[in-house]
Amino acid sequence: MPHSSTLTSPEIWASLDEKVRAGDEDRWLSSRYASKPERRALTALYAFAYELARVRLVVTEPGLGAIRFQWWREALEEIEQGKTPRAHDVVGALADMLAENRYDIGALKRLVDQFEDAFEDSDRALQPEALLTATAARVLANAHGWGTHITSLAPHVAALRRGERVGYGPVVARVPKSIRPAIAHLRLRRLYGRPTPPGKLSRRMCVLRGIITGQV
Repeated sequence: MPHSSTLTSPEIWASLDEKVRAGDEDRWLSSRYASKPERRALTALYAFAYELARVRLVVTEPGLGAIRFQWWREALEEIEQGKTPRAHDVVGALADMLAENRYDIGALKRLVDQFEDAFEDSDRALQPEALLTATAARVLANAHGWGTHITSLAPHVAALRRGERVGYGPVVARVPKSIRPAIAHLRLRRLYGRPTPPGKLSRRMCVLRGIITGQV
């Protein structure tokens, strides 16, 4: 692992933040309520997931997709081996955060595998929503007792975001305060199930309510 967290400039962090905001504003909204160090870890994680998710938008040929996913595997392996990270903003940010022990690198590798499975099967329902959410929650707290709820709720909310009519979904306990910046966006299921798409203000207020009450 790198011995210091000095790879990524403030300008790169700002660019990554905008990338996440544009690509996954729901998670971005929740992450605003984390402390700055934790917010950076969430930003790097979500930017990584964005890069993996967008492979299906960039290429359609299985062989080209396999090359892209393998690139990310090798980038993670090089970080794990202590080699100089590749010249890529997300790779640098991940290296910074791994140097601070913000993630389990095994979880990052599993994200690559599961996003590739979804790509190969052309099935977005296979994308690792639960693993991504659980990895984000671990950034904030190693133990929180909400793992079962993440497993049941995260894929359901993802289906609602895709426009699928799957209903409100499982009833879950309040989210512990420690992990709310990684979870509160799941409350948006209350809006995505409605006939009319929610506006920006209503989405922001919904996430804020999730942060305050822990009810998602």
